[in-house]
Amino acid sequence: MRESKFYLFLGLGVLAFSIIWITLVFFQIEGDLGGYANTPRTIPFFLGICMSILGLVFLYQYKVGYVPKNKANPLQKNEIRNIIFCLIVFISYSYLLKYFGFLISTPIVVFFITRFLLGEKNWKLNYLFPIAMTGLIYFIFIILLKSSLPRGEIF
Repeated sequence: MRESKFYLFLGLGVLAFSIIWITLVFFQIEGDLGGYANTPRTIPFFLGICMSILGLVFLYQYKVGYVPKNKANPLQKNEIRNIIFCLIVFISYSYLLKYFGFLISTPIVVFFITRFLLGEKNWKLNYLFPIAMTGLIYFIFIILLKSSLPRGEIF
């Protein structure tokens, strides 16, 4: 039986993505990592660290020879399309954040995810969910935590 390299490639991919993510956080987002309050750089940096840890966990699973109990089927064409769509949406989101800020770009991205990736046809969910989710995140981080969210160059 051939040895599966799934966790090796998954771990290396997640680790590479997190290193690129952390590098972009330092070069694209202004702010410090410390002090008495959060800066726009704090949460993305924390997410990058979490992704790095996840990548190391996957590499460890490969090293110890972890084999899942349920064998997974190979990726289907629609799953590959969804992965590519997510990559394009999240890369676009990073540029939208730079120019339009959190309050404008987040509802747009959530709309595209619910509409095209999840295939939701209900207009209430398509329009109200992104606005409600953005409002909830704004309330939690700005009002309760007194943090800051990315502001765009245009708005």
